[in-house]
Amino acid sequence: MHLPEFERVIYERNPLIQVACQLRFPPILKISHKEPVEFQDEIRFQYPLFESMQPQVTPEISQVIQQFGLPLSSDLFYTFKSEDQRWQLSVTKDFITLTTSVYESYEQFQKRFREAVNVFERIYKPSFYTRVGLQYQDLIIRSKLGLEDKNWSDLITPHIASELYNQELAPFIQSIIKNLILKIEHGQINLKHGLVTVKEPEKNNDEVAYLLDADFFTEQKVERDGNVWNILSQFNKSARQLFRWSITDTLHNAMRPQAVNITEP
Repeated sequence: MHLPEFERVIYERNPLIQVACQLRFPPILKISHKEPVEFQDEIRFQYPLFESMQPQVTPEISQVIQQFGLPLSSDLFYTFKSEDQRWQLSVTKDFITLTTSVYESYEQFQKRFREAVNVFERIYKPSFYTRVGLQYQDLIIRSKLGLEDKNWSDLITPHIASELYNQELAPFIQSIIKNLILKIEHGQINLKHGLVTVKEPEKNNDEVAYLLDADFFTEQKVERDGNVWNILSQFNKSARQLFRWSITDTLHNAMRPQAVNITEP
């Protein structure tokens, strides 16, 4: 899939609700059997809050798993959070993930993740990476953008949701849920998007919003070197192009785009 080029911008009214980057690797059993003391000691000034947990399984699912003779997962999940809890670093025996709800730029995000990965690689020495992924979740809420009087067909392009342009169908659509796997030059995109209902605490009511959840990934073997960051930079560029390709000029302008002077990563 070829995505068109667009000028890079940062939105003053940023619709991003979460950004996550994950590197998966062959299991490192030491992580499951010993608390990451050394790792925490090197990152705790940025991520002072720590907790460990095991995946929660409901009794019903546990019973089914046992009936089929399958093992119950007991892998520990280590989480390190910033003081304001808006940045979260997660580690298990087979992945490391950085998640944030206050994304400002890819350069800032990559710097924080790269610092953590450098520490992780020095301590645990993963053999190579089996999956490299970068995920962006955007939530378009019309009331926050002064667009309450606009139809979704004024905001979302027809090649993403053609149903919104059908005059006989569009007025009656309550929800849209789509899941596409798209091939791009450096990997694939798992694109989930559609109309969702969100609660607006300030107004004490529900509002229909549009979710664009794009997970860019490759499951090709990636050596533990700088190529990881080259791949992620390409994913970041593709993410910007995909988002802009999915929205109209009306929505783009309502989010108040600002020119970016940062050199491409």
